[in-house]
Amino acid sequence: HLKHSGRLQLRPFLKDCGFTIDDSFRWWKQELCKDAEIDAASFEKNYTYDVEHAYGKKGHLQGQNAFGCPKLIAMPGESGGQVHGCVFKQLDIPQLRQQMHRWKVSDDSMMEMEKLINNGKHYQLACIEYFKAQHPGADGEGVGNTPGDYFKESCRCHIKKDIANSPAKSSNAGSPSPA
Repeated sequence: HLKHSGRLQLRPFLKDCGFTIDDSFRWWKQELCKDAEIDAASFEKNYTYDVEHAYGKKGHLQGQNAFGCPKLIAMPGESGGQVHGCVFKQLDIPQLRQQMHRWKVSDDSMMEMEKLINNGKHYQLACIEYFKAQHPGADGEGVGNTPGDYFKESCRCHIKKDIANSPAKSSNAGSPSPA
């Protein structure tokens, strides 16, 4: 299952993306209980406090904010099954190239990302380039500060695309407007 640093990164991200505390309890329990060593009682004992803390129900009662990109980039490298941080920093170029190929990123976009990473370690700019590759026509404005910003901008792009492709819009395209 996802280890401590990954959970620490993911909990407030899910909250920022709109998960309610109840959504989070359900999701974390479902995911963590896939591990044979974690049952419902173990989840209640070892993981509920962390979810409550992320939402400001325990601890200092202020909730957790999602990590920004600079903090994710500064996180130590992955080891011992830990998965966290920024993919553009954590993966070496051959691994990143493989992942981008699986995500159907063009060679041109991948070459641009490689340049940004190799010539100045511009991980946030590489992320923006990835965003533009995954959202044709988008300029990436508002992306590259937090993963939540990426998510929200991606949602905006998909909603805009869905509206543009909706049957109501296309069926009204040729009809005259009411006077």
